[in-house]
Amino acid sequence: MRILHINEYRDYLKTIQGVIFQILPLYEDRNKFLVNYVSDTYSEVEHVLDIIDIMPNGAWYPSALSGLRILKKEVAKENNHYAVKKKVLHLTGLIQKQIESIEE
Repeated sequence: MRILHINEYRDYLKTIQGVIFQILPLYEDRNKFLVNYVSDTYSEVEHVLDIIDIMPNGAWYPSALSGLRILKKEVAKENNHYAVKKKVLHLTGLIQKQIESIEE
Protein backbone atom coordinates (compact mmCIF):
# COMPACT_ATOMS: atom_id res chain seq x y z
CA MET A 1 0.00 0.00 0.00
CA ARG A 2 1.04 3.58 -0.47
CA ILE A 3 0.07 7.07 0.59
CA LEU A 4 -2.00 8.96 -1.93
CA HIS A 5 -0.68 12.35 -3.05
CA ILE A 6 -3.21 15.16 -2.65
CA ASN A 7 -3.42 15.72 -6.43
CA GLU A 8 -4.12 12.02 -6.98
CA TYR A 9 -6.75 12.18 -4.26
CA ARG A 10 -8.45 15.17 -5.93
CA ASP A 11 -8.42 13.33 -9.28
CA TYR A 12 -9.87 10.22 -7.64
CA LEU A 13 -12.63 12.29 -6.05
CA LYS A 14 -13.53 13.91 -9.36
CA THR A 15 -13.59 10.53 -11.08
CA ILE A 16 -15.73 8.82 -8.47
CA GLN A 17 -18.04 11.84 -8.38
CA GLY A 18 -18.65 11.41 -12.11
CA VAL A 19 -19.15 7.66 -11.73
CA ILE A 20 -21.74 8.21 -9.01
CA PHE A 21 -23.50 10.97 -10.95
CA GLN A 22 -23.82 8.61 -13.93
CA ILE A 23 -26.24 6.52 -11.85
CA LEU A 24 -28.96 9.12 -12.39
CA PRO A 25 -29.11 9.06 -16.22
CA LEU A 26 -28.75 5.28 -16.17
CA TYR A 27 -31.78 5.08 -13.87
CA GLU A 28 -33.72 7.50 -16.05
CA ASP A 29 -32.90 5.40 -19.12
CA ARG A 30 -33.91 2.22 -17.26
CA ASN A 31 -30.56 0.71 -18.14
CA LYS A 32 -30.68 -3.04 -17.55
CA PHE A 33 -27.14 -3.01 -16.13
CA LEU A 34 -27.81 -0.31 -13.54
CA VAL A 35 -27.95 -2.59 -10.50
CA ASN A 36 -24.62 -4.11 -11.52
CA TYR A 37 -23.18 -0.64 -12.15
CA VAL A 38 -24.15 0.53 -8.66
CA SER A 39 -22.81 -2.67 -7.09
CA ASP A 40 -19.52 -2.28 -8.96
CA THR A 41 -19.28 1.36 -7.88
CA TYR A 42 -19.92 0.37 -4.27
CA SER A 43 -17.21 -2.30 -4.47
CA GLU A 44 -14.74 0.13 -6.02
CA VAL A 45 -15.25 2.69 -3.26
CA GLU A 46 -15.27 0.04 -0.55
CA HIS A 47 -11.98 -1.49 -1.67
CA VAL A 48 -10.02 1.66 -2.45
CA LEU A 49 -8.49 1.48 1.02
CA ASP A 50 -7.02 -1.90 0.10
CA ILE A 51 -4.60 -0.21 -2.30
CA ILE A 52 -3.80 3.01 -0.51
CA ASP A 53 -2.54 3.44 3.02
CA ILE A 54 -4.61 6.42 4.03
CA MET A 55 -7.12 8.68 2.37
CA PRO A 56 -6.44 12.34 3.20
CA ASN A 57 -9.51 14.19 4.44
CA GLY A 58 -11.76 11.20 3.87
CA ALA A 59 -14.84 12.38 5.78
CA TRP A 60 -17.05 11.81 2.72
CA TYR A 61 -16.04 8.14 2.59
CA PRO A 62 -18.41 6.54 5.15
CA SER A 63 -21.35 8.55 3.81
CA ALA A 64 -20.56 7.48 0.25
CA LEU A 65 -20.40 3.82 1.24
CA SER A 66 -23.65 4.04 3.13
CA GLY A 67 -25.34 5.98 0.33
CA LEU A 68 -24.19 3.56 -2.34
CA ARG A 69 -25.48 0.66 -0.26
CA ILE A 70 -28.86 2.39 -0.10
CA LEU A 71 -28.76 3.13 -3.83
CA LYS A 72 -28.24 -0.56 -4.63
CA LYS A 73 -31.76 -1.11 -3.30
CA GLU A 74 -33.33 2.12 -4.52
CA VAL A 75 -32.34 1.73 -8.19
CA ALA A 76 -34.00 -1.68 -8.34
CA LYS A 77 -37.37 -0.05 -7.63
CA GLU A 78 -39.56 1.36 -10.38
CA ASN A 79 -40.90 4.91 -10.19
CA ASN A 80 -38.31 5.84 -7.58
CA HIS A 81 -36.74 8.73 -9.45
CA TYR A 82 -37.04 11.21 -6.58
CA ALA A 83 -35.23 8.97 -4.06
CA VAL A 84 -32.51 8.02 -6.54
CA LYS A 85 -31.95 11.62 -7.61
CA LYS A 86 -31.90 12.86 -4.02
CA LYS A 87 -29.30 10.30 -2.96
CA VAL A 88 -27.11 10.76 -6.05
CA LEU A 89 -27.10 14.54 -5.65
CA HIS A 90 -26.39 14.21 -1.93
CA LEU A 91 -23.40 11.96 -2.54
CA THR A 92 -21.96 14.04 -5.37
CA GLY A 93 -22.47 17.14 -3.21
CA LEU A 94 -20.49 15.60 -0.36
CA ILE A 95 -17.69 14.75 -2.73
CA GLN A 96 -17.79 18.26 -4.22
CA LYS A 97 -17.39 19.76 -0.73
CA GLN A 98 -14.38 17.50 -0.21
CA ILE A 99 -12.86 18.57 -3.52
CA GLU A 100 -13.37 22.23 -2.65
CA SER A 101 -11.83 21.77 0.79
CA ILE A 102 -8.61 20.34 -0.63
CA GLU A 103 -8.39 22.95 -3.38
CA GLU A 104 -8.42 25.83 -0.89
